Amino acid sequence: MHGDYIIGPYLETEHIMRYLYLTFFMILLWGITSCSSSKNVPYMVDIEDIPAEVLNAATVQSSPVLAPGDIIDISVVAKNQEVVIPFNKRLMQGEAYLRGNASKAVEYYLIDQAGNIDFPVIGRIHVAGKSKMEVEHLIQELLYPEYLNELPQVTVWIQNFSISVLGDVNRPGLFTIENERVSILDAIALAGDLAITGRRDNVLLVRVNSDGTKSIARINLNDKNLISSPYFYLQQNDVLYVQPNKSKANSAVVVPPTTSLIFSATSILLTIANLIITAWSISK
Repeated sequence: MHGDYIIGPYLETEHIMRYLYLTFFMILLWGITSCSSSKNVPYMVDIEDIPAEVLNAATVQSSPVLAPGDIIDISVVAKNQEVVIPFNKRLMQGEAYLRGNASKAVEYYLIDQAGNIDFPVIGRIHVAGKSKMEVEHLIQELLYPEYLNELPQVTVWIQNFSISVLGDVNRPGLFTIENERVSILDAIALAGDLAITGRRDNVLLVRVNSDGTKSIARINLNDKNLISSPYFYLQQNDVLYVQPNKSKANSAVVVPPTTSLIFSATSILLTIANLIITAWSISK
């Protein structure tokens, strides 16, 4: 009888230990399968396998296309700079300062919803849907030879060129790009890189086209062919969204209040049951 008293609790303890080991193993297995595989973390895997001529061709970037809402600066330059002052808001602002009337001077052009700007002397010009280079050539043709005796140099800059990076990155936000040239890797760097839990194989790109329509694309940062993708260079107002992996998404699930209440009640009942079983075992 005494031996049975010793063996019984021993067998129960052994059973409990096996259960704990099994539970620990299942938790460990779940953790391993839910974590990102190491092969999904690096960008552009095996990019060194791409031929040099393909890499060189991939650096071409098209001129940005203007759209309503863009704020642009237009500079007109000629050998005789005095004759182009009326066509430069920046130079006209200098004249306004000299006359003490600077508050009425506006330095940049806002493209309205119809796609137009109000250019000095010439009047309304439709620029939406045109590239920067096309607008530069258009203004040259409008100025020469009707208003100027020489072909001027015209430069257009987008002042509010910006992109957004959202989702599972370290520093999400809106970023202004001064030189109008930004690749998807530049955007990721500005956002402090993806979090380790961010999905690199399914980055969403939302693009607003110059005609107001929207297009989307899915980008795989692990793919070496990203370097030659038409989405490698971003356009103004592009939005990147990095989706979290399943492990992080599951951990972010909000438990409804009723579910929390059920869990709490179950925990209390299990505790009471455990106390009753323990008391019953001792009484025996």
